[in-house]
Amino acid sequence: MRETVKKGGRRFLNISLIALAIIFTMVYFFQEKLIFYSKTLPQEYQYQFETKFEELFLTAEDGAVLNGLHFKVENPKGVILYNHGNAGELDSWGAWGETLAKRYHYDVVLWDYRGYGKSRGKRREELMLNDGLLFYNYCQNLFPEDAITVYGRSLGGFFATHITKNNAPRRLILESTPTSLLEVAQETYPFIPAKWLLKFRFQNIENVSQINIPTYLIHGTDDDLIPIEMGQRLYERSKAVEKYLHSIEGGNHNDLSNFEDPYFGALITILE
Repeated sequence: MRETVKKGGRRFLNISLIALAIIFTMVYFFQEKLIFYSKTLPQEYQYQFETKFEELFLTAEDGAVLNGLHFKVENPKGVILYNHGNAGELDSWGAWGETLAKRYHYDVVLWDYRGYGKSRGKRREELMLNDGLLFYNYCQNLFPEDAITVYGRSLGGFFATHITKNNAPRRLILESTPTSLLEVAQETYPFIPAKWLLKFRFQNIENVSQINIPTYLIHGTDDDLIPIEMGQRLYERSKAVEKYLHSIEGGNHNDLSNFEDPYFGALITILE
């Protein structure tokens, strides 16, 4: 009887270990789908917007071609380089680019990461981060550096801080951004050894400690994806002499624009 119980216990343990191995293997090889909620657009796709814009195709160091949009206004106060979140492509994010351009009278440059929209190329962390520098250099060819605002939303914060730590734009805006992708993975999937499985080590926490230009954070107090505590830690870690954390009371991760006065009011304060 005892021998049967022992064999049953070993069999259960072996099955459990095999199941865990399968789960961890799937997480490792399919993690891009968990991180990047992307779809592709055909190269012949035609963007339709009311605001004047130019479509951009910039070539990266490894030959990958990145797609972007440049919204243009008359006599702009500067240019906003916008790094969007992990879901959606320029066909949808372009509407937000228009909003920023119209409301605040800035040119706005947005771009799609590899695998999003018309952007192509293998996803490798360093290559992806450096793609953002292509668009920063594009902005720098058209505007003086002190007229460039780098803006990162959620996942886009990783690109925004990477761009900014190597340059000197006018200001940095971080909206609903995490301290690091590792911390997000550990909080979202506590049963998975993310420290060993995560291939993408995007982070903001070290970057902000190297950035001293004016830095502004916007974060919803009820954000259930990226807790506001992460925004507070970024604020505390920031070395910027001029910095501010705009807390949107009751705001979640994807609804901040519904809070008209506090959210758009914060942007007016930052961008005016």
